[in-house]
Amino acid sequence: MEAVVRKAQQRVRKVREEMERWDDLNAHLLTQFSNATLIIARLPVLGDAKNYGVLRCVPNIRDDLLGKQMDSLELIFVSMRTTLEEFSGLAKGFSKALCNTKQMVRGESALTAKQMQLQVGILPTIADCLDGLQKLSDMHQAEYAVKSSIISLLTWKSSSNDLAAMRQLIVDQPNIPKDEVQSIFDIIFADEIC
Repeated sequence: MEAVVRKAQQRVRKVREEMERWDDLNAHLLTQFSNATLIIARLPVLGDAKNYGVLRCVPNIRDDLLGKQMDSLELIFVSMRTTLEEFSGLAKGFSKALCNTKQMVRGESALTAKQMQLQVGILPTIADCLDGLQKLSDMHQAEYAVKSSIISLLTWKSSSNDLAAMRQLIVDQPNIPKDEVQSIFDIIFADEIC
């Protein structure tokens, strides 16, 4: 029984390591989003001919500057979609870890519900590990869906209020409550804390 719990803990440990990659990707997405926001905020100013003063005499300056900004914005949008694909890969990896752990538990032996709840010392139960993995997988799937929706709604016409709300959702990651994640790890890795 202890061996099965240790194997399940190892799977959760790998998910925890991948969650660090998730946090890195979130910081990267936030930087990309901030860069896109700056360009979007700049577009109305660049589009208004009265803002060019003496530069109005330079041929095509307004169109050239707007074109360069739009090109930069499109590159950022492409980069954000690539980042979203990486989030998708991580979310799928969390689901796969859950599936593989369930399969590993079933393959070890035909455990009863009572055995799944059996606790050996301060080790978590097998059910604790599976429940924790399920919650982590669900959280990340839901958060990926939010991020994907935010990025799909982002356009060069987005208002400053919309941009601020979208940015806050990326920062907050409302589907991944830090205290709940920590609680899951505290239960699953209680033997390492002591």
